Amino acid sequence: MKELIRFQHESFIKFIYASVMVKDNYVKKMLEDIAMFKYRHMVWAMTDASKAGIDFDMDFSEKEIAKIKVDNEADLIEILKIDLEENLKKYTQDNPTINRLKSDDEYFLSQLKNIDLEAEITAFNDKRELPGVELEENAKAALIFFLMEETFKEYELITIYSYLKVHSDKSDANSAFTDLAYDSIYHLKRFADLASQMGVLTLPKNIPHDKYKNIGVVEFLKENIEEEMEAEKQCLILAEKIGNKELSDFLLFISRQELYHGELLQRALDTITK
Repeated sequence: MKELIRFQHESFIKFIYASVMVKDNYVKKMLEDIAMFKYRHMVWAMTDASKAGIDFDMDFSEKEIAKIKVDNEADLIEILKIDLEENLKKYTQDNPTINRLKSDDEYFLSQLKNIDLEAEITAFNDKRELPGVELEENAKAALIFFLMEETFKEYELITIYSYLKVHSDKSDANSAFTDLAYDSIYHLKRFADLASQMGVLTLPKNIPHDKYKNIGVVEFLKENIEEEMEAEKQCLILAEKIGNKELSDFLLFISRQELYHGELLQRALDTITK
């Protein structure tokens, strides 16, 4: 079961990042949809393991994830097909979760086999320009720093909230962790998409176990409420200095979500400390 969690985790990462690397909007949406299912697959496997009393971590093979760092879209799609094919080989048990995963992946694989892409991938070319947007050098540098920092941070939060969710026996806390995880996935997609357009996309790294395993949940929630308030502030600062209305509006939109994250964390805290 630990291996199953890792496979689904790696698939989720590959597909969510691949979705911001391709340029075709139809394929981008398809890969994004598959990524969201692979996230659910991962959480289902985590839930089954937790209920069975199996200890697990959220480690993944960074070497495996690095395979998607390729120069053209045809190679990327081929890597994603191989990922699903390898997953399907591992579905040897007969239970409701495995049967659902197998059915989903067979369909996803059939979709990928109909894709024909040839464009160059520019997500890692370090061009540091946002297509169609002119920014002053200081604003551009601030945006790149923000995107690189926040893509990793959002991935970290997805991992932590997902782990806490499947180990929580409090329904209100579980609901808050679920909402926070899905918001973090949305933020990751948006930040990674901008980073990809600028050629500064970075892939995630493994998170130390002490960030999510056997942590003091109450202390974590208190600290993260403060961090969400700080994240709101950073969005507001960048929105003011960016010098582009569309980007500024986007950052203000994100800042209001960060503010609400503090409310969700407070609800989880109140539930746990009752």
